[in-house]
Amino acid sequence: MLETKHTTAVSSPVLRPIRRSPHLREVLCLLAAFAIIGQFIFAFQYCSIKLFPEATNDHAANSTLGFGGIYAVSRKGSPRRQSLLRAASLTNLNVNIPAQPAWTDKDLARIKAPVNSALDRGSAMAWLGHRNALEKFLKSSHDTALIMEDDVDWDTRLRTQQIPQTAYAIRELLNSRPGGYYGDLRSWDIIWLGHCGDFFNASRGSDITSIKSFHDPTMPNMDELHPWTKGFLQEIGANENQQRLVHQSVRPLCTFAYAITRSAAERVLNELTIREPTRHRDHPCGAYDVRLLEGCRDEGLRCISVNPELFHHSNIGSEIAQMTEDRRTDGGESEQEGAGDSPTTNIRCSARSRRWRELQDSITDPSIDAGILVRELAELSKDCYIDGL
Repeated sequence: MLETKHTTAVSSPVLRPIRRSPHLREVLCLLAAFAIIGQFIFAFQYCSIKLFPEATNDHAANSTLGFGGIYAVSRKGSPRRQSLLRAASLTNLNVNIPAQPAWTDKDLARIKAPVNSALDRGSAMAWLGHRNALEKFLKSSHDTALIMEDDVDWDTRLRTQQIPQTAYAIRELLNSRPGGYYGDLRSWDIIWLGHCGDFFNASRGSDITSIKSFHDPTMPNMDELHPWTKGFLQEIGANENQQRLVHQSVRPLCTFAYAITRSAAERVLNELTIREPTRHRDHPCGAYDVRLLEGCRDEGLRCISVNPELFHHSNIGSEIAQMTEDRRTDGGESEQEGAGDSPTTNIRCSARSRRWRELQDSITDPSIDAGILVRELAELSKDCYIDGL
């Protein structure tokens, strides 16, 4: 596995205009040259990221993906819940959905900043929902948990192929092969498995110190990725098709799915997300995911990102927007029928596609267990089986 390290660029010292040296121009030119060379070294190192073979660990993960448990943030009556549970069943995942209280206006006001709050109703309810899931996790005996939102999608090969490779790469990144499935729990706090981007400039060596890169045949090809994801990968030199990275988080956004340790969950609950921090109106926090990003970037949480992400929100409409517009509906199955009409961003073979259900319903031979057959097709195919239907 490749480890890419950065070298600090030479920066110009503060020059006091009290006394001019006869060689000042030459000194400034020399320092500028060093800075340019340093930036070139950064770019060269990132552009030298090479594609490595698949990880040798080919054992499928367990039904909680190597974490203590999987917890979904989902309100009672959410129209996304049934589709989520079908996708979990298809890919043999055990997803726990903690019950949420009926949040009141007082609950929402309690977590908002006293002045200059940027939390709208939907974002405030999502904030409370994530806190609720973390609280339920801490009441368990688990050391780790995967927290996911109920509209996320993932690849049908997540458990059997993607997670084993990713866990191996994370252990390599942390240089902690002995220990847990994702390495020594004392070496990380949060793993961003699902996000809407963790992009960094290739020339900014201070952003990141190492990258582990591996070939993932379940990924979409470069031209099938979101344009922002494609542009980011090309900028840092990950130009090969189906090249996935794990690295120290820089600025991950969106909490589609994140793994967290018990100690980190305690910090998030008791320090970082008690309420929205009071900020100047021009620089608000505005959402739970922003606060978690700040925890990784500014508050000492040790965070790892998987790039491109393994979880992304499906093409179902945003419930946060619906909550904000006071259009709370219990639309049930009819509202989630849109899932599967178009591809999920950066996901090759959607677990939430309705075509898996249609395939299962089409198997009428009573001697065949349609559920098991479709699961095997979904998890074990080298390509997305339903593409050929």
